Amino acid sequence: MKTSTWLVSSALFLVMAAPAMAQQAAPTADTLEEVVVTAERFGSGLTRATFAVGAEDIQERPLGAEITQVLVKVPGVQVSTGDARGGSFSFEIYMRGLGDEQIGLTLDGIPTGDSRFNGGSPPQRFIESSNIGRINVSQSAGDIGAPSRFALGGFIDFVTDAPRKTFGATIEGGVGSFNFQRLYGRIDSGEIAPGLSGYFTLSHQENDVWTGRKSRGSERDHYELKVVKDFDNGSFLKARVSYNEQTDNDFNIVTKGEFEAAPRSDRALDALTGIPARDIDFGGALGGWRKDWLGYANAHIVLSDAISFDVNPYYQNLKGESFRYQDRQRILTGGDPRAVTGYNANGGAVRPTLTTLRNSNVVGGPADMRVTPRDRDRYGVTGEMKARFGAHALRFGGWWEGGDSTEKRNFFPIFNSAVSTTYDRSKLNYVEYERSATVETTMLYAQDEFRALDDKLKVALGVTWYNVKYDAKSPLEYRANVKFSQHSDLNPKIGATYQLAPALELFGGYAKNFAGIPEDAFLGSTAVINPKDLTPVSTENLDIGLRYVKPNMAFSIQAYDVDLKNNVGIVTRDPTAVLDPQEVIRGNVATKAVNIAGIKTRGVELTGYYDFGPVDLYGSYSRQDAKHDNPAVGSDARKALASVAIIGGAGVRDIPKDSFFGQIGWKPLAGVKLDANVRYVGERVGGHLVAPTIFQELGIEKLDSYALVGLTATYDWKRAGAPDLRIQFNVDNLLDEEYIGAVSGSTATQPEFGYTAATPNARTLDRYFVGMPRTYTVSVRARF
Repeated sequence: MKTSTWLVSSALFLVMAAPAMAQQAAPTADTLEEVVVTAERFGSGLTRATFAVGAEDIQERPLGAEITQVLVKVPGVQVSTGDARGGSFSFEIYMRGLGDEQIGLTLDGIPTGDSRFNGGSPPQRFIESSNIGRINVSQSAGDIGAPSRFALGGFIDFVTDAPRKTFGATIEGGVGSFNFQRLYGRIDSGEIAPGLSGYFTLSHQENDVWTGRKSRGSERDHYELKVVKDFDNGSFLKARVSYNEQTDNDFNIVTKGEFEAAPRSDRALDALTGIPARDIDFGGALGGWRKDWLGYANAHIVLSDAISFDVNPYYQNLKGESFRYQDRQRILTGGDPRAVTGYNANGGAVRPTLTTLRNSNVVGGPADMRVTPRDRDRYGVTGEMKARFGAHALRFGGWWEGGDSTEKRNFFPIFNSAVSTTYDRSKLNYVEYERSATVETTMLYAQDEFRALDDKLKVALGVTWYNVKYDAKSPLEYRANVKFSQHSDLNPKIGATYQLAPALELFGGYAKNFAGIPEDAFLGSTAVINPKDLTPVSTENLDIGLRYVKPNMAFSIQAYDVDLKNNVGIVTRDPTAVLDPQEVIRGNVATKAVNIAGIKTRGVELTGYYDFGPVDLYGSYSRQDAKHDNPAVGSDARKALASVAIIGGAGVRDIPKDSFFGQIGWKPLAGVKLDANVRYVGERVGGHLVAPTIFQELGIEKLDSYALVGLTATYDWKRAGAPDLRIQFNVDNLLDEEYIGAVSGSTATQPEFGYTAATPNARTLDRYFVGMPRTYTVSVRARF
């Protein structure tokens, strides 16, 4: 949908001044966002490490900016996207050394699923940042009841804001670097009946991809409806539906040498040459589209003064396709692109001969478009009963989810590769695979939280249990219908806090967590999964900390130890085969799922905040030591790690030992706020360099540290009888730093194909996302 169509259809040491202001003036009933006060922000009284990000923090970013970017303010959290607008393939998130498939992500308590780019559900698909009131980040895995199999090292819950109590409208607009344009509209119904209110929003935004402005861009249309019914006894019912339609040509990945030679290029071509061997890197054929629906309800039922019940059903659907140019044409002999003639003794599919037409170095040579359709349905419900008896607060709950996912890989011929990438959808020449997986998850939990020692001590004793059922098939690859289940032990979760003084408390906890086997083991692997071959992923987590919190100042220090066991990765099916690196990068190599040993991550996090009135300061520092397990040199376990491009005992990719975020805010005049921030990411491991076939450990490739400076200036104009107006100006990467933003997970477990005895320093495997340049954004908001 273009901007014109949308218009017709619609007619920086980090600072947080707003929470301190909220201490001085309570919000009115018409306040749109939930105000997060200092005690809530630092998790006072909670028996775990936690941090709350408020709407005021979200709005320091350009209005409508990709929601996860604000999380860089949270100690222990790293987020990287291709640019200031976001990115799908280029999205990477870490918490305390663990990656995106090891962090639980929820929206209003509803699980959003895993966040992998190829068929997963990153939370930003379901979220309009202007509608988020707060983000609750639990860096510890000690919280009970988080409905996610991925909450191995903590979870993040995005909380949508409440409707206004009076009728009103909000309009936002934005323009910026790289042809960024955004429009957003919101209508609040007000209280149309006692306790009944709601809102409807729609937005459109688009921008060019800065590394390829002629051939690549991103376009997003997003719609949300939320309805709330409050009852006199404290019960409520909330229902929300979101729809997101997005098309984007994302960023390419590069080697470190390519970055050093051209730090503002991701190597993708911005124009067709007509020569297939070169056009495999054409940016216009790198990307895809998807449509996401999510609907859910939150029902809170008060049964008595001491007992309440919550139930939260949900349903999610996605449909999408990704594309990749191929410098050859594949045709399955016999004309049936799905033909299987039988199965061998091992159960592998026997198919007709695959003919490959290739003349890559001539203009107009044979070429395919590889199209990978993905469909997914998730449906489930969470429920919890709370009861309070004297000093004890009891919680009993559960979560059930079913899910069906399919992924196909189709090859269509390009009409005329000399002039365009247009392909013939009516002529499907080859289907490499048609995979499907059904995963059913059941989780039960119970907790008793009680107080003692004159209420100075609070202890939470909990336990969780998981059972996961799998049903997977891929008839074009193997005969078996893989069906099995895995369950966890009873996993304890223990937390405590002790008030040492009125503003000072000690907290800590221990937790065991279970994840089972991720869906990518089935949808991203050509091998039959034998349950005995894969051990479920699990973690043990320990953390302890100290908080000192007052209304105008706060300080916390917390230390943690996370032991992740039996990690699962997708690797080359035959690691001893001689492979073309470009085929690996393009995903045309047979792969399988394997356990890739474990990770131990330890660290310390410090956070501080002080409000001087017109000036406020915020800062967070993280020290992390994340390393892979270290089997003995020469052992089978060591060789197994090397075969998946991991050097035992080495640091985990993309996790810096030191990172820092600082911000200073200044309010020189009424309605004017200036913020300056700096984000520092220290030296980190980029790649483990391991030679293919012989699996010789070559060494570690390091990435340089970098520091990004950002500025935000806002002016809020409020006059009686006139719309509230905000004008905002943002600059990201003010000093135009050149840096590598993130390590791609797609080639993380692949060996270094460029290495030979004659060229020991050769690097051919692309691994890295180039960091964004200086970016400007102007935003305007009017509320009526």
